[in-house]
Amino acid sequence: MDLGPLRALTCVLVQDAFGVPATVTLPLSNPVTTTGVWVRALEEAQPFGTDLVRRDPRRVLAIPRTAVLDAVPRGTVILAAEMEGGPTRMWRVDGLERTEADLFRVIVVQQ
Repeated sequence: MDLGPLRALTCVLVQDAFGVPATVTLPLSNPVTTTGVWVRALEEAQPFGTDLVRRDPRRVLAIPRTAVLDAVPRGTVILAAEMEGGPTRMWRVDGLERTEADLFRVIVVQQ
């Protein structure tokens, strides 16, 4: 049984229900308007015995592969609100959590 169409439908429904408008600007490229879904904040442990250091939390944003076909390289700038109707903030891609069949899950930090 092929579950591809069901997965595509689920992705569209999640984007519609939980997505926020996002503008993705790849390095040396034009901005692309799409919808992103905030997945979670990364839980990153500090090494034992280190002083407390201020560190901005890194978040994971899911972007549809239809918006950005090849990849989302480090340094890509994303303009998106943290919640629907909230203020738009600038985020910078710090890495790729994973690539799925229809999504890029990018790790972002606020600029």
